Amino acid sequence: MKQFLSILIGAAIVAAAWVATFGNPLETGQPAEVARASQPGQPRAGRAGGGTMVAVAPVVVEPYNDVFRSVGTARAKSSVTVETEVSGQVTEIHFGPNQKIAAGAPLLSLDDELERIAVRAVEASLAQARATQERYETLRQANSGAITAVSLTEAITAVEIAEAELARAQYDLAQKTVRAPISGILGLTDVEQGDVLATGAEVVTITDQSALTIEFGLPDRAASALEVGQPVRLSTGSLPGRVFEGLVAGYDGQIDSTTRTIKVRARVDNAAGLMLPGMIFNAMLFPENPPLPRVPANAITWGRDGASVWLVEEGRAQRVGVAIRHRQNDMVWLDAALADGALVVVEGVQKLRPGAEVVILPSDTQDESGPVAIDLSADQGGQTGIKVTE
Repeated sequence: MKQFLSILIGAAIVAAAWVATFGNPLETGQPAEVARASQPGQPRAGRAGGGTMVAVAPVVVEPYNDVFRSVGTARAKSSVTVETEVSGQVTEIHFGPNQKIAAGAPLLSLDDELERIAVRAVEASLAQARATQERYETLRQANSGAITAVSLTEAITAVEIAEAELARAQYDLAQKTVRAPISGILGLTDVEQGDVLATGAEVVTITDQSALTIEFGLPDRAASALEVGQPVRLSTGSLPGRVFEGLVAGYDGQIDSTTRTIKVRARVDNAAGLMLPGMIFNAMLFPENPPLPRVPANAITWGRDGASVWLVEEGRAQRVGVAIRHRQNDMVWLDAALADGALVVVEGVQKLRPGAEVVILPSDTQDESGPVAIDLSADQGGQTGIKVTE
């Protein structure tokens, strides 16, 4: 008896599930053909007129917004530590800390008495050599046999030697004045008047802060998007709320095999002097990308050949291979031959086959902002109805 009741209850559950899933043709007034369509081996409610019911979304061709972020340290456009090229005692200091200085301006004067004496001596020798050369030339022009061609040549050579010695003496004298090699801002110095400096002694550091260079690394996928002159947005915690616009000055020609990053240098104008070398900057690049087909992420299907989408053309589905270039939220940008406005399947792809007939709503009832969802239900007349939800 208990076994009989168990079988009876099980049969009732199966019957209830059948009615809930496929309906009762006798109660709803469905034609015998519709009733048979619900039987095993016949098209189910997901089909209408032999076509698979699907939800579709339009393809939108547009560029995607990609952002590359990194952190880098700023360094000056140029920075030079000035050193003495000769030894000597400091007789005068011509600068102060944090002072702006132009290239070639004097920084220090060293004792140059001996060098001045050497210049005067060579100038005297040069004057004598020139006088001798002029006298010999005058005698030669007068056809005097007292001056031979050899004597005149020796006089000319003596002048040339004296001129070279004068240039060397003047150079030695100039070395006693230490000058700024570049324009920039002077730092601190420990040199004081009266100090005796050896050759190569450090005097002061000059920093050209008119522009800063920020060096940072980007992932290897950014390599194809980099261009010299590309805008870079920079910010630093040292100057809260300030955003600076820079440009890509250059980038490395290879990817670091360890970090898988590419080194980039950006240049930013600093005429106002707000930024300082050594500051840490957040760098953001917004590369310009070409327009590509954009579809919802759930339109992508995967198979042994990779990613693809189902394209609906003239009521039939065709598989189109794609390569994913970018993903943002629930949208993906593809490298594929998809025209703007084309329809791709976003729901119902499981039952599709190449060339399969599909049933979708007319294009004027679809919302371009998202896929069209199709709900099948039975109306009071026993016919299958279509309800669109967004």
